[in-house]
Amino acid sequence: MAVLTSESTRVFKLFNKVSSSARYLVDAEGNKTDVVLSLSVWKKVLAWLEDVADRSVVQEWLPRLQAGPAASGALRWDDISAEWEDDATIRSAD
Repeated sequence: MAVLTSESTRVFKLFNKVSSSARYLVDAEGNKTDVVLSLSVWKKVLAWLEDVADRSVVQEWLPRLQAGPAASGALRWDDISAEWEDDATIRSAD
């Protein structure tokens, strides 16, 4: 028997929400052409997709990060904080 992880349980619940709340648009011949989801379900799908993308980025960078700050090319906060603050000031003025 397979054991569900918290992630697989989350995906299973999301799939159930999508499949149970999906509405279909049909053409003149009665063929399904589009799927309509409620905004709340759509937002959950988008959040899940963003999580998947974030995990992908972390997995890609993990070997580099495990090598340590110097080997990974990380920048020291003290060296770049002034630039970061300048960028924030520019964005807030827009």
